[in-house]
Amino acid sequence: MSSLCETVFMNLEVDGTERLPLVTQLLYEEQDPYAIRVCFELQEDVAVTWTIERDLLDRGLTQEVGDGDVRIAPRVDADRREARIELAGCGLDGVWGRAVFFAWEPALRGFLDRTYEAVPPGAEEVDVDAFLTEVLTAG
Repeated sequence: MSSLCETVFMNLEVDGTERLPLVTQLLYEEQDPYAIRVCFELQEDVAVTWTIERDLLDRGLTQEVGDGDVRIAPRVDADRREARIELAGCGLDGVWGRAVFFAWEPALRGFLDRTYEAVPPGAEEVDVDAFLTEVLTAG
């Protein structure tokens, strides 16, 4: 099985107006063909990883999608095509919160196109037996 990994720079929205740049790693693995992992490097030794459905991210580049903890919508800011990615969830402190990121749409599109070349839509396969073995033997 192969995987794709790419660095994409995103901006974290702060106070609704300011943006802070973040180095972000996008990861796609053929053994989990429906998922894109997004690893936000917050500090040198602190990273947070979110899993976003590949097709949701794809649709979010052209239309507003998501109704739960992941929402994605296209935006144009000063002729720059972006994706607005809103992630919500409960932190380690038990407090519910949200974060909004902006990513350059052509960078996300290029990465997604490479994932669809690796595993075309409709050709996704998941080894359920291996997954169940992993889940049942963990612990």
